[in-house]
Amino acid sequence: MIKANSTAITEQWLGGISYEVAFWNNVYRWPHTFQGLMSWAHYGSVISLEGFDANAFLLTQDHPKVYDVGAGLSYAVGDHLDKEGELIPLDIHYMDPLANYFNRILKKYKKTLPAVEFGMTEYLSAFIPGDASLITIQNALDHSSSPIKGIVEALVALREGGVLYLNHHPNEAEIEHYKGFHQYNIDETAGELVIWNQSEKIYVGRLLGAFASVETKRMDNGHIVSIIRKQGDDVSMPAPLCKYVDHQADKAELCEVLLRYQFHNTSLVKNMKNSFRFGMFNVVQFLAQMLPWNLKMKVKRLIKQA
Repeated sequence: MIKANSTAITEQWLGGISYEVAFWNNVYRWPHTFQGLMSWAHYGSVISLEGFDANAFLLTQDHPKVYDVGAGLSYAVGDHLDKEGELIPLDIHYMDPLANYFNRILKKYKKTLPAVEFGMTEYLSAFIPGDASLITIQNALDHSSSPIKGIVEALVALREGGVLYLNHHPNEAEIEHYKGFHQYNIDETAGELVIWNQSEKIYVGRLLGAFASVETKRMDNGHIVSIIRKQGDDVSMPAPLCKYVDHQADKAELCEVLLRYQFHNTSLVKNMKNSFRFGMFNVVQFLAQMLPWNLKMKVKRLIKQA
């Protein structure tokens, strides 16, 4: 079974921050890439999710709250509901562990977009007080240090009958050769959601049992979409899941990660290496994002197919 807490994996995840920040910094730097992003995103319009009618679902909820977790700076999820032709503002929260970096980018490039809220998938119930109607995680769960823990934490953060929506490219870690944030693969086998890496494989529906239902499908474009519904607060969490929501263990792990990270990053040489690493990624992304949006998307598709 994939381990819920791993200091080593969390530290490895921390090593991927430079690449992610450099990417978004340069997407926002160039007007054509920013416009390309906004033309693809649903910000300012009705919420739209591939393979799931989020608008219809949320209209059945009383004062629905939506959390787009691991959102980056994409603003991919729409922020309105359509109720019989009337657009209604949606209570939506864009959340990411790199919120401090992203909000600095918004300020740097003077973008009038909602601030990104801080929150980590692996500890989601500490940031969402069990009031979420819908939590969306798109192309981000496989970037987390413990995706199974993230799913369980999201279910705890949902209200009764709430939905966790997942949408991911299949087997990204394999394609990226387990570099940076990519440490886990998400896939679908015979309608089951599977999360795996080089040493572990877990069938999510079997693990969750009666606590939540899992509907998984592979879309025509290859995306893996899962709709995970929390069955209700009266359904007890199965014993195998309890270890994933262990606040004592979480505090111990985070303290260890913090102090080990501080210990390993206090030397002048290490700081210089980190600065060089970010500078290198920033230059690479500076050049990559100069390309016209359509050309860049074609190149990206070719790389994935190679």
